[in-house]
Amino acid sequence: MSVGFSATKADFDAKAGSLALALRQALANIKEFQAVLAATADATLTADGYTSGEVATLKSAYTDLDKLRTIYEGTQTQGSTYDFRQFAKLLTGVV
Repeated sequence: MSVGFSATKADFDAKAGSLALALRQALANIKEFQAVLAATADATLTADGYTSGEVATLKSAYTDLDKLRTIYEGTQTQGSTYDFRQFAKLLTGVV
């Protein structure tokens, strides 16, 4: 007798596919938002209520996240160890 749900091939296939799709969509969303941030002047964001420090954190986080996307896509490499959560974790409210 097993405890909990028993997993079938279909369950593994569904989970594997859905996680891969979710990652692909998240990275596409990061690319799109990074483009908006890059095209938005810091002064515009500060006029919207951000401090200059918050603008720097926001833009740094999405620069890092977009680099992670390009590494995932194979269009850029990372030569040394880097924690891509460094700035992004500041956006989540939980450090």
